[in-house]
Amino acid sequence: MLLGLSLRCRTGLGRLHLRRGIHHSPPPPKTLCYVSSCTDPYANLAFEDWILRNSDPESYVLYLWRNRPSIVIGRNQNPWKECNLALMAERDVVLARRSSGGGAVYHDLGNTNYTVVMPREAFARDMCAEMVAKALQDSDIPAYVNARHDVAVDGLKISGSAFKLTKLRAFHHGTMLIDADLTRLHGCLKSQAHDCIEAKGVASVPSPVVNLRDYSLSLDHSSFCDSVLRQFADTFALPSEATVVDTLSDPRTADERRRIQTWDWLYGQTPEFTHRFYRPFAWATVFALITARHGRITDASISTAESALQPPPGTRLLFADIAARLKDVRYHPSDISEGLMPFTDSDNPRASELCDWLVSNLSFPTV
Repeated sequence: MLLGLSLRCRTGLGRLHLRRGIHHSPPPPKTLCYVSSCTDPYANLAFEDWILRNSDPESYVLYLWRNRPSIVIGRNQNPWKECNLALMAERDVVLARRSSGGGAVYHDLGNTNYTVVMPREAFARDMCAEMVAKALQDSDIPAYVNARHDVAVDGLKISGSAFKLTKLRAFHHGTMLIDADLTRLHGCLKSQAHDCIEAKGVASVPSPVVNLRDYSLSLDHSSFCDSVLRQFADTFALPSEATVVDTLSDPRTADERRRIQTWDWLYGQTPEFTHRFYRPFAWATVFALITARHGRITDASISTAESALQPPPGTRLLFADIAARLKDVRYHPSDISEGLMPFTDSDNPRASELCDWLVSNLSFPTV
């Protein structure tokens, strides 16, 4: 269906270009369109990066794709603050980090992603969002671009956007909620540690959302792609062809796909943050302050309230010893448990109790 539509567009617009040629109009820009048949988020993100880095600097490229259930965070976001990693692991929702900025978004097969790559000098922040809004208007959906550069309907967000600029190229990519599982979306984007973590990275700004299914029973992934492809042709001139790509088996992106699945990229890319939490024990109320950068603990302190009664003898030394064991440890369940093992296996009940508490607060699942 997608390829058939692109061929019909080429025939009609080709006649238009010929008529313009009579008036000596400049040639249309080089344009390409790719549609991914793969739903692996790492393969699709790697192919997007390949387009940005390897396409002709003067070309305009449209890329349409969708992913299996996943949370995709911005380049400088904190997954521990943005995501409910435990719920994601329970629901088989994977974590991905993109190379552009912006907030965390939920993807599943009810959400279609669009990417437009173009010359940097031609880039305008709302150009592609307006293109997508017009594609929806052609389907009788009253879409528009709001002040936050999102596509919305009736004040509800249906598409968020992010951008990336290089020396010669720019891309705009966005989501489109067609029939996504909004219950899963809201749950996975609510971290239980959100209020305990102070992050230097970019924080997501929640917005009320709605599916396009509420406005059209006939719109689906295929028809949305057709509409955007048609509008892309009207906006930037004719795509030379619509190419269906299996991004998972594409050898050009294999190395990048492997790289963006690593712990160092998914978690280690996280800017510096602090994590504060406390618990009243029978013998004292204990506070923990953990500082981490690039996914590793750089400093840790454990203390009691200044106004509290004196803790049992040896407690402050125990605090210092435990804090020292946490330094330079990854925010990873197995690493934290291994670092604190000498205390969890000790005969000191306070040491075991403290370490169980620390592990439960710091050992987020890895998804």
